[in-house]
Amino acid sequence: MQLLDWPFLDALQTGALAALFVSFGTDALTRRDRMMGWLALTCLLVGLRHTVLAFGSQPQLNADLMDRAQSLLVCFGFLALCAALTELFPRHIPPRFPGWIALGMLPNYFRNLILPHPSLADTWFHHAYNLTYLVGCGLVIYWTLRARQDGDPMGRRLFLGFLGLSLPVVVEISAFSFFGLKIRLSGFSLVILAMAIGTSWQWLVVSAMEARIHRAETEMEVWRSLVPGNAFRTDCPSPVMEGLFGATWADRVKATPEAPLVGADGLTYRFRSRTLHQQERLGWCERSDDTQPGNRGFLSGWTVGLGMDDASESARIQALLRLWGAEVELWGTVPPRQSSYPSVLLWAREPSILSVWREGDLLRRRTRWVQIGGPTTEGPHARLEPGAPEERLRLTLEELLSRH
Repeated sequence: MQLLDWPFLDALQTGALAALFVSFGTDALTRRDRMMGWLALTCLLVGLRHTVLAFGSQPQLNADLMDRAQSLLVCFGFLALCAALTELFPRHIPPRFPGWIALGMLPNYFRNLILPHPSLADTWFHHAYNLTYLVGCGLVIYWTLRARQDGDPMGRRLFLGFLGLSLPVVVEISAFSFFGLKIRLSGFSLVILAMAIGTSWQWLVVSAMEARIHRAETEMEVWRSLVPGNAFRTDCPSPVMEGLFGATWADRVKATPEAPLVGADGLTYRFRSRTLHQQERLGWCERSDDTQPGNRGFLSGWTVGLGMDDASESARIQALLRLWGAEVELWGTVPPRQSSYPSVLLWAREPSILSVWREGDLLRRRTRWVQIGGPTTEGPHARLEPGAPEERLRLTLEELLSRH
């Protein structure tokens, strides 16, 4: 007995599955995604099954041959779905699961390739392979539940869908086995299930990619804060770079990446950069050695941040630091939000104020700093009174640097 023998229902399921096959297949080829590839193959095979069913209602076609073909197609489609689920839950579904199902489908191969229809052996072989479907669905639901309990994101999203969409398969098999009714609407269940798996997988892939991008950007910002000189990205605004080289600094760096530039302070800067996103550049700039007086001094190679209230005292200390070979960055009285992290800090403020600057983890960064004036506080830093003589400042810096 054939229930709901409407060719347009099979045609409708064929169209939906064909659309999913094209979508999933394109995505699988683009990203070399095996799970999406197996899912696309599942949609293709089950879609072909419903195509055979739609044409099988024509009286001029061999009904027995059409029934054998559709049975084999749905069998192979279920095997492809099992392979997709193995890729979807690799920690919970054994990799040999599709092989087990393939062995359980042996009665279906024999009945469709060898046995005559109808016959007693055909009937019992049909019941045997239907039992394989039920056992396979039960195992998939069990493993999905285990994945859900273990906190797997796909298990949490898909367990109820697997549970609900397995019911039409059970109803279809039970109706045929006990009452001889053919209710071939399980293709709609596969359409919904494939859409749920595909969208959930895309969500998982996108979430993983966003997390990786966030980690990469965070790591990049940390490294930019630790490199010598002023770090930059030509696709991001930089007040420091704009103040030194003008508003067109990014275009000039991209046009001639290795060419030195003269800054607004009259000093020459050399650039170290690499290609970022094809045309953009990522790197840092630092003063050329031949423009730094005293570059052979004991502070040669060190970056010193200087922040003083008194302009004349700031100019005096700055001249001494440059004479001793340091690269000086003027901080002022407020920690800058964008610049390289200095090797040494001379600042007329308490070190605790630095907690507002970026990470504020001074001990982890192993920063050397000298507090000039202000209250005496504990910590791994040195302290000088305002107006300290040159000898005292030099001795303090030498002692501070020799400790690390």
